[in-house]
Amino acid sequence: MARKQPKNQLLLDYSVRGNRIVLHLGQVESQRIADHLFEGLVNGDWMIEPAGEVADISYAQDIVHQIGHKLPYPDGIKIAQLHNVDPLFKGFSAIYHQKGWVFVNAASDINERNYHIHLLTVSLGLHTIYANTASLAARSEQLIFEALLPFEEVESFFRNDISKIPEFLASDIANFFKVPFPMVLKRALNLKIITDDQYRSFMTVNPSAAAKPRELFFSKDGSIDDLEAQLFSGE
Repeated sequence: MARKQPKNQLLLDYSVRGNRIVLHLGQVESQRIADHLFEGLVNGDWMIEPAGEVADISYAQDIVHQIGHKLPYPDGIKIAQLHNVDPLFKGFSAIYHQKGWVFVNAASDINERNYHIHLLTVSLGLHTIYANTASLAARSEQLIFEALLPFEEVESFFRNDISKIPEFLASDIANFFKVPFPMVLKRALNLKIITDDQYRSFMTVNPSAAAKPRELFFSKDGSIDDLEAQLFSGE
């Protein structure tokens, strides 16, 4: 029986241009490492499958469905979380053996890794539409923001008169959305939920979990202002 085509996937022949990297992440050094890794994979210096010591392998169907746009994705996109790679390596997406692949650093921060996996997955569905790399990255980010950071949820964490955010709350916000805190701030700024001044101020915060759990409660005479004072006191 023929496999049913996913509803968010358009048919496209990916055999024309052969093996190639679609989108790099990170700065020059990360991209250099990515090129070296992919060249070694293509040349047979190392094998991505079967999964094991080299990488954890999974499929990207859930991410494709979560993005929700009908795009020309390659068939059977796989995610490889690579072990024992240089800490500077961020990730890249690629066409390999006519399949879509996402490669990320398994040792990176979990929220960063989740964001990168989503971004690189959607880049595989957009790269035939956006030939320019900068445009591809920008459009991929836009779709990820819409899917992972909806306006109402982002807005619920910010207010115009907030001038500072404690580290524990920044960590909680990042963990709620499962993306790096700076990405939440960028989305909030794009949506005009926060101002330029707030963005610059909040970007200096280093998210970290609270040393011990906080108990938030109202006194008999308490108000929402009392609750906000506890949240934003930073003590």
